[in-house]
Amino acid sequence: MNKIWVVATTEFGSAVRTKAFLIGILMFPIIMGVSIGVQVFAASQVNTKPKSFAIIDETGELSTGIIAAGEARNKMVTGDPKTKLALYQPESITLAGKSLEEIRLELSDRVRKEDLFAFIELPKGVLDGSQSMQYHSNNPSANDLPDWLNGTVGELVRARRLKESGIDPVVVAKLNVPVRSENLGLQSKSEDGTVKQAEKVDPIRTFVVPGALCFLIFMVLMSSAPQLMNSVLEEKMSRISEVLLGSITPFQLMLGKLLGSAAVSLVMASLYVGGAYGTATYYGYADVLTPGMFAAFLLFLILGVLMFGSLYVAVGSACSELKDAQSLMSPVLLLSMFPMFVWSAVLRDPGGTFSRTISLFPPATPYLMLMRMALKPAPAPWEIGLSIVLTTLTALGCVWAAGKIFRTGLLMQGKAPSFAELARWVVAK
Repeated sequence: MNKIWVVATTEFGSAVRTKAFLIGILMFPIIMGVSIGVQVFAASQVNTKPKSFAIIDETGELSTGIIAAGEARNKMVTGDPKTKLALYQPESITLAGKSLEEIRLELSDRVRKEDLFAFIELPKGVLDGSQSMQYHSNNPSANDLPDWLNGTVGELVRARRLKESGIDPVVVAKLNVPVRSENLGLQSKSEDGTVKQAEKVDPIRTFVVPGALCFLIFMVLMSSAPQLMNSVLEEKMSRISEVLLGSITPFQLMLGKLLGSAAVSLVMASLYVGGAYGTATYYGYADVLTPGMFAAFLLFLILGVLMFGSLYVAVGSACSELKDAQSLMSPVLLLSMFPMFVWSAVLRDPGGTFSRTISLFPPATPYLMLMRMALKPAPAPWEIGLSIVLTTLTALGCVWAAGKIFRTGLLMQGKAPSFAELARWVVAK
């Protein structure tokens, strides 16, 4: 045990004393802050250049309403300085003895010269629904103008149909006022008999915090576990491992590396969770990170490091070159990333059959069960207990199998083994 402790402390010390560790610790919040800042900046850089568009109105009834709606919208936009939207400048086009095809070509040329942003055609069949409005533009990805036109023309046509039917559009508008709803939790009764009223559902507590916990444990695992493969591979390539095996068994060496990596992960997690707790306290969400949730986070993190770390160690010990290790680690990498492909489905329905089943799948448990514990409805105690047992057994199995591969592959050189050969190493006595 003393030798394992020496290896673990050496691995931990060599990791945390490097500049790369400090840079890595600071890089994540910096990247997150910069990415959020860039998104906010990009969202604020809206192109507010006025968008002129022409209207070919074969109905003879809709262009006036579109122009009036555009003027009303422009007044609203200019009246609110916080609203960063482009002004719309509609222009009605008359045929003036020209054919419709000639008008289309002229307007298309104007769009290419950027004299117009777009033009629309309103055939007579738009009024009865037999034909569609046609939108012509050289910027098909810009959807703000066509969306506005679809809504505006739809309202004008609907009002005309109601009027022809003898129905007052104002009355219909009042009848179509949508019913407002509030998303509330459940009422509860305290010990003294007082009924606690249901509170509004907070989207930050409901979605942001569980998703952040899942992403945080994923980020910590992916920052520490793959480094074990590089460490083992470097020691093997430089023949340092041969010297180490003269005074320590392969399993002790591997277990020491795993424990050292787990300690590094705990340091990283403590710093990030501490920062997250300080931020949550500042914004009034300190009660979200309970001691039980923090303990579950640390437990699943340790089990995740032992499970995935041992697999990366096995890959590093079985290969003699980095390119071989990179190809052999692909299944392990996919297994590590698999929970991130399904986490959104679990977030939407945490109590569903799929969510309950996939969160009991050990490679996904550290991510998804932790997220489910922060969601409502929370998993049953037996689910949490079973997930811990299954993940612990899986982690121990991975450590045992990795130990067999580590013992055989650490001193081997040459071509990387196949998966069938790795399996034979595991079952060999």
